[in-house]
Order: sequence, then structure tokens, then C-alpha cells
Amino acid sequence: MRLYAFEGLHYTPRAGDAGELAAPPYDQINDAQRDRFHTQSPYQFVHLTRPVAPEGGDPYRFAAALHHRWLHEGIIERDPRPAIYPYVIELANGGQRLGLVGLVRYEDPTVIRPHEQTLEKAIADRTALLEATGADLEPALILSEDGGRLDALLREDLQGATPLARHRDADGHFHVVYRIDDPARIALYRQTLDVPAAIADGHHRYKVGQRFAQSHHAEPDTAAAAKLAVITSLDSPALTIDPIHRAFQDPVDLSRLMGVPHSTHPFQGSGGWDFARAVAAAPQPAIGVWTHGGPSEIWHLDPGAPKLPVEIFQETILKALGLPPEASTNGTVIYRSDPDVLWDQVASGELGTGIWLPPMKPAEFAGAIAGGQMLPAKSTRFLPKVMSGLVWADHDSKVE
Repeated sequence: MRLYAFEGLHYTPRAGDAGELAAPPYDQINDAQRDRFHTQSPYQFVHLTRPVAPEGGDPYRFAAALHHRWLHEGIIERDPRPAIYPYVIELANGGQRLGLVGLVRYEDPTVIRPHEQTLEKAIADRTALLEATGADLEPALILSEDGGRLDALLREDLQGATPLARHRDADGHFHVVYRIDDPARIALYRQTLDVPAAIADGHHRYKVGQRFAQSHHAEPDTAAAAKLAVITSLDSPALTIDPIHRAFQDPVDLSRLMGVPHSTHPFQGSGGWDFARAVAAAPQPAIGVWTHGGPSEIWHLDPGAPKLPVEIFQETILKALGLPPEASTNGTVIYRSDPDVLWDQVASGELGTGIWLPPMKPAEFAGAIAGGQMLPAKSTRFLPKVMSGLVWADHDSKVE
């Protein structure tokens, strides 16, 4: 992976508190939340990532004009020389997840590996925004196979460092960004990160930028030929991978799954989080299954199959139900991140069947994609999400 320092864009004091203007990624914001963000400040970052043009105009052109005006009026500014930006998440329950904001060159998938399928609708929306603005507004999260050396470098540079911006998210985590513009230190980070990596979050954003670079014949070693990313070590002790649970609109006839090798154990508790914790604590691979009106159960799947539960669901359970692989992306399979929400919807009959999945260990994630395999859509949820609007790039940013 090739790392570039870049002339970062960020808010100035004229905009107000930069931390209060940052926001979650665009795909975590529904229309009602978007409207609330828009009313908070005329400089809220969501005006760029989820733009709404006045009087029904083109939202993407509106975002481009707004970004240009903010830069002209000094609401945002460009750093005078290329830098890299340590990104620290101070976790609400204690500890830190360390990362680094930089630009990374679009690479062959053997160097920066995707791991999930993408949906074309999201790609079309983000492509239109990038075409209009020429700005790389939101980072992808990339996991580096650096053996933990990135964390060691960051700890050295963070001692006594002054934050550039500090944002508190809705879950109480603090996202803090710093700046390093010493060429010698930048060179050391570049050397450390010259290793394979994987896209953890932001597949759509990465693919959009890569397609843009290819279609516009972006010059090598420019901002247009690289992706804004938060890079975190795959060996980071604070890296967690939460599941995204599955559901079906109608009750599933579980007798159709008798050919799926498993043993069944009843769940004695009550509530989605208790169920999720029981699934996580069970001998793996395991899933939780509950059909409306029936008992909730933990299924211990065949341990002889070297597959993750999410892969077994995609490749074995869907097939046993007579569903094609496309069921995971055409609306047949419903996704819920919050296990309590899924529990309540199955309990009420709003959803017919829920499937609770266990969390994934970083080593399992690395092993699953080591040979270039693609995990099913919505296989992973890396929390906390990295925020948008703390530092970003445009295609005029110089790199080195």
C-alpha cells in the first residue's frame, strides 16, 4: 500500500467548533437526521455529504458551489504543506483505537483487498457527488497488515501533540485528529505501511474514487489517483468487528433447514442483546434462530466446515431455503444492526424470522479474505465508525 501525505482541508475558527461540525458517514444518516444536521449550522458537514439544493436544484452542484464558497470565505482552509493526520478514537468505555488519515493509492486487489459486495445505487449517488465537487469528503477505513508497528509510531508522535479537532459522537466516543508534517516522520510511516491491507468500511467510497481515477485518467501520484482513508492496524488491540444480523419478512419453515448440519439448544433468556451475547459465547460456528411464535434457539453449526457463520448463512442456509445468492442484495434478506430491534420486530410479528450472528475476530476476518475471497454483503460492522468532516482532501490538494 502506498501512503501519501496531502494538503488537508479542515474547518477554521470562523466556522465555529470544528468538532461540532463533523458528522457520521453519509450512509448512517437518514433523511430526518439529515434535516436535523442541516439546521444545526450553515457549516455542518452534512450540507456537503447529504446535500439538499434550494428550490429543487441539483444537490451535487449545490454541494460543489458550497464547498468552493467555504474555501473562498475562509470557513475552511487548506494546510500549507502536505501532512498526515493521526486519528485517535478515545473509547467511551476506556482505551483508544489509533489510526492515521492519509491518501492511499488505488491498488490491485491483491494489495488493498475489498471484502464485501457493493450496491450500485450507492455507487451512483457518490459518483455524482465526486464528479461535481472534485472533493474526497469521506474516508474509507483500511486495515493494514503492519504487525502493530503503526500503533507504536503513533504513540511516539502523540505524546504532547496538540489536537486539530475533537468530536464527540452519539455513543460517547471522542474522535481526535492531529497533524504531522515532518517529512522524515512521514517517510517512516510510508515505509511502515508499505504492506498489504484490506478495506474494512467504505467499499462504495473506495470503488467510486477508483472508477473516477480510471475514467478521468488521473495522473499518478496526485490526489485524484488516491483515496482518503483512516488506516488502522489489523493488530490494533482495540479493533472490534460487530455482526449485522439477518431476518426474513415471513416465518421460515425450519424443517427445510434440517439438512444444514447443526445441533440445537434452547435460549433461556429474553431480549435481543442477551440473545446476541449467548450466540457470541457459544462454541463457534453458531447462530441464533427465532421464528415468530416459536422458541428461540442457538444452533451450533458443523465445526468441520472452515467457514464463518455469515458465510454458512449465505452459502448453505439460503440454498437450503431455495433462495439464490442474490437474495442477500435484492431485499429478500433484511439486515438489522441492533439485536434488540430485531428481537422486538420478531416478537411483534413485523418480521417473521430473525438470525443472530456472532462477532468476528480480526484474525478470522484476515483469514477469510487472505486468498482474495469476498464475504457476503453486510458481513462486518467496524465500530466506532470513523467520522466525516475532521479533515478531508480535494483533487487540488498537493501530495508527496
